[in-house]
Amino acid sequence: MRSLLFLLALCLMLPARAVTVADLFIGEVAVGSRSNQDRQLGVRDALAQVLVRNTGDSRILEQDAARAMIRQAESYLLSYGYRSGDDLKLQVRFDAQRIQSQLQQAQLPVWGAQRPQTLIWLAEQAPEGAPELVTDTSEVSDSLALASSERGVPVLMPLMDLEDNLLVSVNDVWGDFPEPVLEASGRYQPDFLLSGRLMPVGNQWQYQFALYSPLGNTRSSSAPMPLVRQSGQAADAEQAVSLMLADLARYYASRYASVAGESEGATQLVFEIQGGIESLVSLERYLESLAPIGDVQVTEIQGRTVTLALALVGGLAEVEQLLTLDARVEEIAPPQNEFQSPFARPLPEDGEELSTQARYRWQGR
Repeated sequence: MRSLLFLLALCLMLPARAVTVADLFIGEVAVGSRSNQDRQLGVRDALAQVLVRNTGDSRILEQDAARAMIRQAESYLLSYGYRSGDDLKLQVRFDAQRIQSQLQQAQLPVWGAQRPQTLIWLAEQAPEGAPELVTDTSEVSDSLALASSERGVPVLMPLMDLEDNLLVSVNDVWGDFPEPVLEASGRYQPDFLLSGRLMPVGNQWQYQFALYSPLGNTRSSSAPMPLVRQSGQAADAEQAVSLMLADLARYYASRYASVAGESEGATQLVFEIQGGIESLVSLERYLESLAPIGDVQVTEIQGRTVTLALALVGGLAEVEQLLTLDARVEEIAPPQNEFQSPFARPLPEDGEELSTQARYRWQGR
């Protein structure tokens, strides 16, 4: 089960990079039987799961447009099947294009498949005992795996080998002392890192976490400041982990999801391509796959330099950050800090203008 579900286990020994999340439009829910009635109810529940995963926020289910989609869930269905185990599971594959189109028409957020990878440093206190660091062999890691899959939030765990143990103690994570955690996280090169704790409080479980850029405060001598802090309570540790990942997804979606109607209009991007026509075609297909881009038109070709006009359904800032996620895209004039995650770059302040023409090199074929 762990190996099947773990977005956590992606490239543990390699530098982390934003992940293209698969199966965003597949929902899996428990059903009581294979009857038509249970299947219809299951398809609705599965679509609700898919809508949350593709918008990043469970509050989407309170929207009239989302409720209408769920009532007509079978109209978005492509295929379904059953999986037996401890419970009978209904697995449903939905029409991605139709769902995205409907969300855009309703001006609801669409969070694309390229998503930041988060390194999770978590300390757990058992009902009786001292706090311990959660590893990939801890019971909590299964809950993290499930929540990661359900929310479409790629995460990974530190190896907790000799190097990690020399740099980070359980007290560093439990007390949210970010400096040693930031230092130990450097070799993983995550887009973000989370430092949090789980603990029983009465008959409930409480979670607290802080999310950091892996760069910390590179231009300040002060202590690193978190991008966000969250806390909450749940009935058990598994639910607490689920709520923690839900908070994380909501934060990321607030930064990176696209909403139709927020378009900044036609935008030009200039690329150098390394191949022939097949390279240009692959570039067009890649750009069209990005959630903030509605349409791509080639407006000029001069030698190996191609100018493309983009019709945006989201913001240019989102496009610029997404472009740097793919290894096939290279900025010709990269930022000064070559190790900075594209997700860690600050978004523009209100009123700040972005360049409508950037220059990249496309190395795909």
